[in-house]
Amino acid sequence: MLIPRANTWDPGFRKKTLKTELRIGPVSLRFVTIALLAVAALFYLAQSAQTSTFKYKIMELETQKSKVQTDVKQLEVESARLKSLSELKNSTQAMNLEPAN
Repeated sequence: MLIPRANTWDPGFRKKTLKTELRIGPVSLRFVTIALLAVAALFYLAQSAQTSTFKYKIMELETQKSKVQTDVKQLEVESARLKSLSELKNSTQAMNLEPAN
């Protein structure tokens, strides 16, 4: 089947032609508008969901950071306590003091 794009007609030959115009009526315009709004809403929802998951990850990492900081502070205190005990022991040995019975 021959389907030319031009509206030509020769006597004795019947040809189908395709219209190159695109007409949009009010109903189809509404459908197109609703479809575009739905796509925009889906993009917005995807973006907000992604940011919320990142926020949860950030909150989790911050709690881990605070735990590590408290552990570091406790270890610093323990280190200082052990250093002071070893220094006391060394100072008593240097002075040749014996523990009381």
